[in-house]
Amino acid sequence: RAGATMAVCCQRCRASLALGESDYFTDSAASGARCQAPSVAPLGESYVVLPQALHAKQGSLPSLTEATLGRSGTTLLQATSMHEQLRTVERLLALVERCEPVESGMPLCEECAAATLRQLRRRMQEAEREHALLESACAELVAAEGDEGSVSHADGGLSQDDFEAEMAAQQGEVAQHEQALATAKAERLALATEAARLRTEREALRRDEEEWHARINAFEIEKQAAAEKELRTSQLIAHCESEIARLSHVDVFADVFCISTNGAFGTINGMRLGRLPGIAVEWAEINAALGQVALLLHTVARAHQFSFSAYALLPMGSFSKVYRLDEPRTLYELHGSSSAHLGRLFGSSRFDRGLTMMLACARELLSFASSQPRAGVRPIPPFSIEDDLVGGLSVRPQFSQEEKWTRACRQLLENLAWLLAWRSAGGD
Repeated sequence: RAGATMAVCCQRCRASLALGESDYFTDSAASGARCQAPSVAPLGESYVVLPQALHAKQGSLPSLTEATLGRSGTTLLQATSMHEQLRTVERLLALVERCEPVESGMPLCEECAAATLRQLRRRMQEAEREHALLESACAELVAAEGDEGSVSHADGGLSQDDFEAEMAAQQGEVAQHEQALATAKAERLALATEAARLRTEREALRRDEEEWHARINAFEIEKQAAAEKELRTSQLIAHCESEIARLSHVDVFADVFCISTNGAFGTINGMRLGRLPGIAVEWAEINAALGQVALLLHTVARAHQFSFSAYALLPMGSFSKVYRLDEPRTLYELHGSSSAHLGRLFGSSRFDRGLTMMLACARELLSFASSQPRAGVRPIPPFSIEDDLVGGLSVRPQFSQEEKWTRACRQLLENLAWLLAWRSAGGD
């Protein structure tokens, strides 16, 4: 309606305004912005409605576009082609994007409108100063280019010979660089080949090193095994030497033939030789003792390489025998039995003659030992032997004289004990 007023708010300070329809630009988007949140938009999209008095007071303000075009628009837009015009518009849009937009809505009160105008004038002055600086810089550049052109024109520029010489020099440098590049490529290829060769050589050396390490480990194992074997051998040698030293002091004959006494009996290896009234010694024990005596005489004689002159002993345990060297087929027993007494009733038996022959062998061996006296041993046996007598007693078993025969056998064993002591004293 004509002359009607409307109540709206300033979009900056939110103050109430009373405007007529002639002062208000109706628009569908603006009519919905009454007393709502201020819409912030660039200056080109804002609408400022001022009263008529303000228009008369301030006067009309030329727009930024008109001011800009008034000064330089003629120069910027008058291009020779469409391409130049588009480039000019692109530069203008870039400048507009760099400019800070003025935050303002519509409508505005007088104070807010005046503040907005002051801000726009300040920015316009800054733009003018910047434009002036740019124009002066462009003028200086144009002047410098003109001076250089005049100098070049005055000097006449490079001659054809100088240009060709400079081109030749540059081509020479290019050739040198290309040659250096080719040399570098060749060196790189040579270095790659050398690196491959070195890698192959390193791999071969690594394999050789592993092989040598394996050989060294095997050698160390063999060396350790040899050292252990040597240690065991040295220990065995030391043990054997100690055993030899111990055994060198051992008399084998004294251990094998142990001669001792058991009451009135003489014993050899624990077997009694003889018989006494009231003590019936079995003939098996007596025969075993006589076999040990024969073995002792035979072994000692062979150890000293001694040979009997008339007789030879055949040690056969409990059934030992003796024979004459001139009658080797005639053997005499060195073992008796309970039936031997029947033979003595009718004369000497083969057992008695065998004992006499064995006693003769003992006499020869004792005489050989007496001829070689040794320290720590008596020079002669304790009892003398003549024919069939030992210390005056006969070695022949006689009827009802068993005590004398037992004493004669004991004295014979004592002489044999002296023989063993004589042998041990010599270290044989």
